[in-house]
Amino acid sequence: MTTLRPLRADAARNRDKIVEAAKAAFSERGLETQMEDVARRAEVGVGTLYRHFPTKDALVRALIVDKMERMAEAAKEALDAGGDPWEAFAGVLWKGAEQTVRDRSLAQVFSSQPQEAFRSAIEDETELSARMGELLARAKAAGLAREDVEEDDIPIVMCGLGAVVHNGRNWQRYLQLMLDGFRNADCDRLPE
Repeated sequence: MTTLRPLRADAARNRDKIVEAAKAAFSERGLETQMEDVARRAEVGVGTLYRHFPTKDALVRALIVDKMERMAEAAKEALDAGGDPWEAFAGVLWKGAEQTVRDRSLAQVFSSQPQEAFRSAIEDETELSARMGELLARAKAAGLAREDVEEDDIPIVMCGLGAVVHNGRNWQRYLQLMLDGFRNADCDRLPE
């Protein structure tokens, strides 16, 4: 079994600089961003960048994990605050959508990658899935969310919203349609 050693202080600083530079570059240019551009922005050598992130996919995955951690934190805040269960659930999805709108690469990844491509990032490295599941369970228990929606529906819906954002559509309209699909109402039961 291999034990990972913690990064030296200078290596950790370089990694943080790379991630911050990548956030800015990918936000502006999307997935067309080149690794050399990120290294230049981070003021590190290309070799240093590749030591931390051997591929562009590894760097994009790190950015996705960062964004999912922020959503997981928003979900934790909503859970801790209590209040109306529907508003808590919907509020976190609105925050996630706003984050997607601000970040071109996130919208591109959500719209172009299969859900499985970053599902492990959500489940293995953040608590987003569990927290969103708990928010949905609270909304169901209060009779505000449909009984037949599932925790697994949430990332798929958010990927669909990524496609809406990426294609320049009115994302608020489609997010509201998606939320209405989760809401408990007199409607047909979802297919299994």
